[in-house]
Amino acid sequence: MKLKKAFLTSILGLLCATTMASCGGDSRIKIVVGMWPGTSAASDLAMFEVWKDRFEADYPEYRIEPESYTYSTTTANARGRSGNLPTVFQTWFTEPPMLVNNKYIRDITPQLDALGWDDKMDEEMKKTLTFDNKIYGVPRDGYGLGLFLNLEILEFHGIVEDIDGDGKIDLHDEEGNPLYPTTFDEIREVCEIIHEGSEGMQKGMLILSANKNGGWQFSNMAWNFGATLQVQGADGKWTGALDSAESVAAMEWIRSLAADDLLLNDTVLNYNDWYTKVSSSVAMAIVGSDVVSLAKTNGGMDLDKFAFVPMPAGPLGHRYSLFGGTPFVFASNATDEQVVGALRFLEYMGRSPEISEVSISAITEGHETALRKGMPILPTIRPWINDDFLQKANQLDEKYIADSGVDMSYYQDFYDEIDDMKKTEEPHYPQEMYDLLDGVLQEVLEKPDTVNVQSSLTTANATFNRQYMSKL
Repeated sequence: MKLKKAFLTSILGLLCATTMASCGGDSRIKIVVGMWPGTSAASDLAMFEVWKDRFEADYPEYRIEPESYTYSTTTANARGRSGNLPTVFQTWFTEPPMLVNNKYIRDITPQLDALGWDDKMDEEMKKTLTFDNKIYGVPRDGYGLGLFLNLEILEFHGIVEDIDGDGKIDLHDEEGNPLYPTTFDEIREVCEIIHEGSEGMQKGMLILSANKNGGWQFSNMAWNFGATLQVQGADGKWTGALDSAESVAAMEWIRSLAADDLLLNDTVLNYNDWYTKVSSSVAMAIVGSDVVSLAKTNGGMDLDKFAFVPMPAGPLGHRYSLFGGTPFVFASNATDEQVVGALRFLEYMGRSPEISEVSISAITEGHETALRKGMPILPTIRPWINDDFLQKANQLDEKYIADSGVDMSYYQDFYDEIDDMKKTEEPHYPQEMYDLLDGVLQEVLEKPDTVNVQSSLTTANATFNRQYMSKL
């Protein structure tokens, strides 16, 4: 049942009646909103201030206290132990197990039920936030990994072309077959063509290997080679399987490209590097759908010079897209009233399943702000599944996608296939697993002619099981 303002008011009235605090003046209920933009993001900051003013005008019982908190495991542990986390903040979908186990965040199931939001949540995202049948957060949005394409480089080397003569690069031939690579074998072929055609000056692919970004992306590659990186035995015990035959095959694929000088010669690339490298000298990179716009805003690429397509299939036909995203979570010491207010503020940010005037205004303002910043607007992998919300949000998406100059033919394959390809991240200690895999990737990229992939992965797996999985 939808929570009306009268219900909220009754909660606040009860609070006033049962505490010594007054409900006026400085004793308003404080909500520390941890995802506030920094002062350098002037347009975003102005937008959030509008949302704050609207909310406080409609709910004078509350006071919004902005905080520009950037999540990290280090700060979360330090602030969680001291009870100093923001009332509501953003994290990654890999983090709720740790945050719940350490009692840094709280169960918000009753509040979601009162609002009627629990049944409107994407089931995959809700599952990631549910522990012992209790929900510990609200998803902001999702992403899937895919293959970013520099169309200018690919066209120069004859991989893609203007098939119909309309002056635009096409991703499909006249029969509708993809011209871009759809398998890892085809990616290697493209890398070879580019290497030969440019005499090594351009590269077909880059591989990340730092800040846990390499291990994160490698896990998706390993899945597509048929690997399962964590397995549960008949006794219920979980162990790592980073050195399975399929995982070794995926790492060998990377090693072979590095040995033949087909990859960008940089062994410590992280997620802040891909758009500058791909915009100049690299044809392809694995990235998330939520950062594709950075190719234009940060990499300076023209909209008609890049595309984003589904992850390639492995040698046995496996084809997954690592599916993750950003949830909003709530500090364990937040009161019920703070949680209700924080959830309502998400509505004023356009981050709820509601189609109220304030929610639609916020979504519209988000798009308008993005246009003013010159950002291309792409479809969102939404966390809500209720039809009334999706219909209205998709209408707005279509309008602003067109207004931003995006040609959906360069993205449609990804969005058409993502629901069938989604695979959530490994369940236990994923960040620690990614860090260990980073170390293997760095070794493979630095010494591709001498590294023993099997031995390196076996060592990493032994460390993973000893230091982390043994704690389960």
